[in-house]
Amino acid sequence: MTQYTLGLTRLLGHGRAFTEVVAPATPAAGAGFVYTVSQYWEVSDSLAFRLVTDANAANRQVTVNVNDGGGVLLASFSAAAVQTAGLTRDYVFLPNLNAPSGPTVGIYYNPWYQGLLQPGFNITCTVGAVQVGDQISRIRLNQERFVTGEEGYLLGVIDDTDPRFAELVAAQAVLA
Repeated sequence: MTQYTLGLTRLLGHGRAFTEVVAPATPAAGAGFVYTVSQYWEVSDSLAFRLVTDANAANRQVTVNVNDGGGVLLASFSAAAVQTAGLTRDYVFLPNLNAPSGPTVGIYYNPWYQGLLQPGFNITCTVGAVQVGDQISRIRLNQERFVTGEEGYLLGVIDDTDPRFAELVAAQAVLA
């Protein structure tokens, strides 16, 4: 039996979803953070966080990676410039930005991943040349979350054997 998920392959009309702001725990000083998708399929509409660097003279380079459930890199985003010692800077990752910029009034703007994230996928933030006194805080992800069924199938998944959906299934098969 073939199954087709209707409405989840386009950024318009995802099907049954809700938006939620996720605030992962603040990591220990001198560490990055990891957000792992758990229960829902998700699209991350934005990521923002603050990095406060200590007075130790080193240039910090912020990188955010999106990995699949097997740890394979899907996308990587680096800030346009390094952050020097003794500064407080905000990092904002948004879809539809062509290139990173910043700091602009203390904010680094960066492009962002626009694909579906499945359970097990993760978003990892690392800071190159991080110092023990550096602190990441105010982490926020704006996530579109898609309701799943008990077996993990997305609601709206249909079988190709249901005659009520024969025309829709045929149309999806042509697109595949």
